[in-house]
Amino acid sequence: MNSGMYSALAGNLAAMERMDVIASNLANVTTAGFKKDRLTFESVLAGNQNPPAVPPGQTADPVLLQAKMTTDFSPGALVQTGNPLDLALQGDGFFVVSTPNGVAYTRQGNFRLANDGTVITNDGYPVLSRDSQQPIKIDLTGQTGGGKPVVDNQGNITLNGEAVGSLAIVDFPKPYQLTKQAGALFMAAAGAVATPAAGTTTVAQGALEQSNVDAVSEMVQMVDANRYFESCQRVVRSFDAMATKAASDLGRV
Repeated sequence: MNSGMYSALAGNLAAMERMDVIASNLANVTTAGFKKDRLTFESVLAGNQNPPAVPPGQTADPVLLQAKMTTDFSPGALVQTGNPLDLALQGDGFFVVSTPNGVAYTRQGNFRLANDGTVITNDGYPVLSRDSQQPIKIDLTGQTGGGKPVVDNQGNITLNGEAVGSLAIVDFPKPYQLTKQAGALFMAAAGAVATPAAGTTTVAQGALEQSNVDAVSEMVQMVDANRYFESCQRVVRSFDAMATKAASDLGRV
């Protein structure tokens, strides 16, 4: 196949991958604590990836694109909700939660209480304590006078003046070696060591960190990706027409 055709098809595939990422970002524009993803591409020669056993011919190696997914960890805007179990981090760091696949990290702070008083995420995963690394439990049974948990700016939880737990808030060296799981959950890569978040990181009660996705910017990029796909498609059709004409003319000769 002509190397120009390979390049155009590589562009089509890159545009499709980019559209998938943009669609995911837009789908989570209202998901608290969500961090948008980006695709970056690097042009490489196919022969550099898979060197031929014999010297290549005169035809140039086709150009391919290697994609690399990155996550933008910039903070989202804070929105006041008034819900005592809505918590937002101001500064670097993550809440720690327990999942069936192990410990995970998130900035999505729309927590709630399970039937047994365990503080859980919106997906039902227990939120872990700073001291014991066990799920935090808040017993509201028998509370009178509308007792509500109070969370200070260091993540310490009290109920009617009595300490009931403290949130584990950790951070990692940058650039973050974290892999996105579902939604706003991240898993640490092998060798990434979590440490207590810096003292400048604080907890805001009754607030949520919104997604850092800019819907307008994503829509602009979607239009750009769509136009790029169409341009590559026109190139593919041009090469196909040339190949068809060449085969037809060769037959007449």
